[in-house]
Amino acid sequence: MPQPAGDRMIAALPPTIEPAVPAVSATTPVPVPPAADVIEVTAARTPATLHIDRRTYQVQQTPQSAQKDTLQLLRGLPAVTVTPDDQILLLGAGNARIYVDGHPYAGNAQQYLRTLHGSDIARIEVITNPSAQFSAEGTGGVINLVLRQARHAGWSGNASVETSSYGHGLIDTTLHYRRGRWSYELKAGGNIGTMVRAHDAASRHVESDGGGAATAYTRSGQSDSGGTDGRLSGKATYEIDAKTTVSLGLGGGGGHDITHTRASYQGLTPDFSSFAETRRLSSMASFLTGELDVDHRGTREGETLTATAQLYTNPVVRDETVARFSNGGGFATVLRNPTTTIDGQVDWKHPIAAHRLLSLGTSWHRDSTSQAYSLSSEASDGAPATLANDRFAGRSTTLAAYATLQQTLGKLTIAPGLRAERNVRQIDSPGEDRLVLGRTAVFPSLHIQFASSKMLTLAATYSQRIERAPLDYLRPYTVVEDPLTLFQGSPALRDQTTASWEGSLQYRRGAIETNLTAYWRTTSNVWSTTYAATAAGASIYGYVNAGRSRSAGAQFDLSAPLLRHVKLSASANLFDQRNPIDVPGGQQLLHTMRASTNGTLEWSGTARGDVPADVANCNGPTTAHRAPGRYSAPPGAKRA
Repeated sequence: MPQPAGDRMIAALPPTIEPAVPAVSATTPVPVPPAADVIEVTAARTPATLHIDRRTYQVQQTPQSAQKDTLQLLRGLPAVTVTPDDQILLLGAGNARIYVDGHPYAGNAQQYLRTLHGSDIARIEVITNPSAQFSAEGTGGVINLVLRQARHAGWSGNASVETSSYGHGLIDTTLHYRRGRWSYELKAGGNIGTMVRAHDAASRHVESDGGGAATAYTRSGQSDSGGTDGRLSGKATYEIDAKTTVSLGLGGGGGHDITHTRASYQGLTPDFSSFAETRRLSSMASFLTGELDVDHRGTREGETLTATAQLYTNPVVRDETVARFSNGGGFATVLRNPTTTIDGQVDWKHPIAAHRLLSLGTSWHRDSTSQAYSLSSEASDGAPATLANDRFAGRSTTLAAYATLQQTLGKLTIAPGLRAERNVRQIDSPGEDRLVLGRTAVFPSLHIQFASSKMLTLAATYSQRIERAPLDYLRPYTVVEDPLTLFQGSPALRDQTTASWEGSLQYRRGAIETNLTAYWRTTSNVWSTTYAATAAGASIYGYVNAGRSRSAGAQFDLSAPLLRHVKLSASANLFDQRNPIDVPGGQQLLHTMRASTNGTLEWSGTARGDVPADVANCNGPTTAHRAPGRYSAPPGAKRA
């Protein structure tokens, strides 16, 4: 009978503690303002034919904006926070989903945003509480990038080169060519060298249910990651007539990245033997993309019909990890994980009156993945331990339909919406029963906007969203993450759903813009982490549904020119959350409060003829003040 994955690791790990179960712990460009040499991204009032669920920012066609990548453009936009590691947060919480021309981007979004520059983007739409037009998947909001179209005959393009003190280099080029009804685009790029260097430190205490002294140890480590990657894509667009265009895009690329980790585990109690670890992760991957788009403008202003089909696949994904311990033990894992994503979508927007816009659409989305995982370990005395080989194949298919109606009544605009989604997931793993989950859900939304004056706008929104359990979370076996951590999948894990309410006040006067947004969110079937320990002291963690959580917060944003060539962007965020946690003997409530600030100061010189002006950015570090988590438990429950 095969051994559990947690037991397979025992021979490879240094002796630590006895068995224990710790407590669980596309519009007309707006006029360029006088300070346009500084304000590269400017707010624009959306025409009546566009939805009111978003804030739209035009990217000015200036030399400064042309040379900035998308991450630089996003810094300073209201409600948007770009962290030091380039994660994009909306309202200070939850990673935003990146859309391009109204369609979700399927590849590596962070890498794509570094290669996309201001010369490629017509406008940026920030959507903190998406309407029914967008997939109900994800609760972090949406950033939609609307790309520019080649308007002039002949050649145009740009190239950019970046280097860092880590020894990392990146190059990207874009070429456009237009002749008659045809236009072409070619993009190529690559990067080489060290991309990330990180240091970390943590401490841990493990106590059994029966009480007694806890086992304690610390971990300190450092890692660096880099390699060589390349990409190439092309797109051709044909104008059938003045109202209809068809485009086809193809692309691909791949690379080889290596991550080195060195860590030291120091025992703070006699029952933990200190040791050191060195680990090498070699990752090889390739990708292919394909896209077909049809856009048609109707006879009425604002009437559009769009159809899109997208394919993104990783035919080769191979991660190989080799770890050695100072006591002579070690382990090696190999993970092969090819994936494919297919999207199809049709949207129709139809003005049915002077101030009424009907939007209808349907979409089909499919994710498929297969995974082959192998583990071999070696005891400190050199004797080989039991080998492990596990695999699974999974797919997730979602069919959706939506309808929204936008109605303007004087200064008031209302847009109710409804979206229905049918999701089916299937997982097959040798030796396990086939897992099939079929769930249908309806997601309402409501957006209300009141234009009090040309400078002041008030808005209120409501939507329901969902986080579906990833296929990796549902796999029926355990995988090794590091010497003392294993992850156990849970086929019984249910999806978590969120209801979100937001209220906002937006004030614009010239180049000055301020925004105040408050929000309240409740999540059902919230995911919580549970832990158990092996006889060797390694922890096995997984996810369970723990009940209902509540989060609330507010964010204030300011964007203003200080001097002719200096622009200030600043934000302050307050976040309060109450989250349930499963513990032995009952359930506890973790209360967390966080306050953070973020600022960007930008100086822009004066252009010298055809030579772009110098640009300097000073990004103030994000500062956070977190109140200690406070637990409250029902009567009779055990304290963690």
